[in-house]
Amino acid sequence: MADIDAVIRKCVDDIWKEYDKDNSGFLDKGETKEFVKNTLTEMGENGEFSETDFEACFKEFDKDGSGTIEKDEMAIFIKKVAGL
Repeated sequence: MADIDAVIRKCVDDIWKEYDKDNSGFLDKGETKEFVKNTLTEMGENGEFSETDFEACFKEFDKDGSGTIEKDEMAIFIKKVAGL
């Protein structure tokens, strides 16, 4: 089996290339919202969600409560969604 952590790291790096518009090294709320919207659309949803739903989702991502999403937080979230 492929090294799942390496796969997740590549996935996170790809997400950062696309969504970390200001190259800050983390995703702010705006960048995270764009990621969530596009991911929902790719999954066949309409990409619409309420601010309340987004805030709840952001809290799930933002383990340290910093108001931004770091790469390790995204990796944890991907593992959770993938059921790993």
